[in-house]
Amino acid sequence: NILATTGALDGRKATTNKVMYKVISANHPKVKWQPKARWVVDGKFWTSSGVSAGLDMGHAFVAALTNEKLADCIARDIEIIPNKDPSNDPFEVLVEKHCTSKKK
Repeated sequence: NILATTGALDGRKATTNKVMYKVISANHPKVKWQPKARWVVDGKFWTSSGVSAGLDMGHAFVAALTNEKLADCIARDIEIIPNKDPSNDPFEVLVEKHCTSKKK
């Protein structure tokens, strides 16, 4: 949301947190929002769709800057198994449905 507010993402592909997706994408219509994406890279901008997706994106970022072997080593050291496919987004459904805190 902060980066989109600056206008830096106008005309670029990006993604954002699924729970706030509808609000953020409506507030920034010039961005080419990608609802089904763990992370998106467009030029120098890297955006992720949430906290755990940010870990996946971080793995991809390290691999892009260095190599995949080092990225895999770091992932192992911090005890994560990264999703290496940004289009493999099992949480896409959260754009339409998400938890509420209403009591019964």
